[in-house]
Amino acid sequence: MRGSQKQAGVKYAQFSAVGISNMLVDVGVLNLLLLLAPTGSPELLVLCNVAALILANANSYLWNTMWTFREQAHHDGKQVGLFTAQGLLNVAVGSALLWLAANGLRAYTDLSPWLSGNTAKAISTVVASTMSFLFLRLFVFRRQEARP
Repeated sequence: MRGSQKQAGVKYAQFSAVGISNMLVDVGVLNLLLLLAPTGSPELLVLCNVAALILANANSYLWNTMWTFREQAHHDGKQVGLFTAQGLLNVAVGSALLWLAANGLRAYTDLSPWLSGNTAKAISTVVASTMSFLFLRLFVFRRQEARP
């Protein structure tokens, strides 16, 4: 049991490192879009977020299949389809949470569009990233039992 726990810890640490690179892509693209077109509109913020998340999920696929879950990566239709489903779920959940947080911040604070957008992004990223790790670990890159 200990080896299994250690392995799960290593996978989570690797996934976290990949998550940092995803965050840099995600937040970098979002902030570039907010710099080019500052907005207080939660709907426009969500559109910018979708563009950022698509690029971050592409980054995630590359790093997770080449490093974190390389032993379980098959690049077959089923695995790519499940990874795509995870990416779509991540975009949907992240965008919904971003929209809720942005609306709440707009209603109850006087924060600048940049600060409120990044605060809402942080809230949505933590939840969506944790959900993504669980989905990837349990469904996409789960260990296959050895066949006799």
